[in-house]
Amino acid sequence: MFSLRTIVICTVLLSPSLYAETNSATLETQAAERATEFATTLKSALAAAIKQGGLVEGINVCKMQAPAIAESLSTDGWTVARKSTKNRNPNNKPDEWEAEKIAKLLDMIRNTESIDNVAFSTNKDGQFRFAKAIKVAPVCLNCHGQSIAPEVKQALSEHYPNDLATGYQLGDLRGIFSITKTLETTEK
Repeated sequence: MFSLRTIVICTVLLSPSLYAETNSATLETQAAERATEFATTLKSALAAAIKQGGLVEGINVCKMQAPAIAESLSTDGWTVARKSTKNRNPNNKPDEWEAEKIAKLLDMIRNTESIDNVAFSTNKDGQFRFAKAIKVAPVCLNCHGQSIAPEVKQALSEHYPNDLATGYQLGDLRGIFSITKTLETTEK
């Protein structure tokens, strides 16, 4: 049988990894909740704007309110953003880690794998990072699709002269929600 001393030593040795796994799962849950809240809030604001003022008003929501929504969710050490290799806003250009996750999602799509419930996360250099796919929904096609109304094209060119974010089809990968949390360190 195991002695009490052996059990205590094993418990002490296993506790940090068990804590790290539990902490990572908690962080993943919190990041996923922020991504969902971002998507839900933006979709609601976009629908209301389109209903009230048409697609051109929807562009204003994406340009002005989307960054504000991201900022409102960027609290308590969290940073919330959307990133795409085919960005409309140059501020949404992905860093190396984000671009790697986008490439992985695109590979999965090419291999006919579903990306609906795929998320990536890592703890590195004092940060927890999380990425989840943003897929093109029907409403997105009005401004990001292959056939865009002339007045929408005009508004897009005024707001985004270097726009890369068109030509999509329903269900395509639009980009990712990129969620980062600066981790507290015990070092002083």
